[in-house]
Amino acid sequence: MRTQEQIQAIKNTQSNPKQLWNMLTQDDIDVLLNYYNTSDNVIEKNTGPKVLYVKEGEGVIDNILATLRKLYGNFDLRSAHFFDVTKPHIIHNDDDFDYPQCYKAFVIPLYVEGATCDNAKFFVFDQTYYGGPAKFVNSEDVTNKPIHYNTFLTDYNDIEDTTISTIEDIHLQYLTHLKPKWLEGLSVKCYFSWHIGSVIEFDSLRLHCSSDFNSAGIQRKIGLSIFTKINNDK
Repeated sequence: MRTQEQIQAIKNTQSNPKQLWNMLTQDDIDVLLNYYNTSDNVIEKNTGPKVLYVKEGEGVIDNILATLRKLYGNFDLRSAHFFDVTKPHIIHNDDDFDYPQCYKAFVIPLYVEGATCDNAKFFVFDQTYYGGPAKFVNSEDVTNKPIHYNTFLTDYNDIEDTTISTIEDIHLQYLTHLKPKWLEGLSVKCYFSWHIGSVIEFDSLRLHCSSDFNSAGIQRKIGLSIFTKINNDK
């Protein structure tokens, strides 16, 4: 687990989430999708999503990283992967079990199938969890539920900034894939449209999830996730 000093170091880098518009051209998007669609290294997780991991130096995301470093400083790449999903993600954070000094996460929408991209949303919550990679399923019986990496957190006591207020109906209409119990103690910081070519930026340990895009007529989404850290040894 992280020490309070390590947690404070992460807190010192945190800021409000934002959406960066027109970061990728259509040519950029086509190149990325072609790379994903023609790769032989796509992995299908036991939890459903398909992923393709990419590394810095392979040429796939190097230009994107260079642009993001101009905006967010000289971070280190922690992990990056394409994701291809037919079901919406539930609430989770993006952490590692070796507990690095996690920094920003960047999610880049690349493709939707079945309806327009504006019918999909990306939600970021006010709450943060520093105790490792987790999926947040308050009071749920998780016996025999598949785990790929993030473990299930069924007790929210260690989540920071929980609240007694309830989530507004304007937000709940997009979160119909989540059980009401899972949302207890949580509050929405903001949400963004799944706009192709934009970049959604947020602190990677902040709780987040997709909207229930299936209910909006979308059968499939492809995106690119980039997770970063700060190397204090530099």
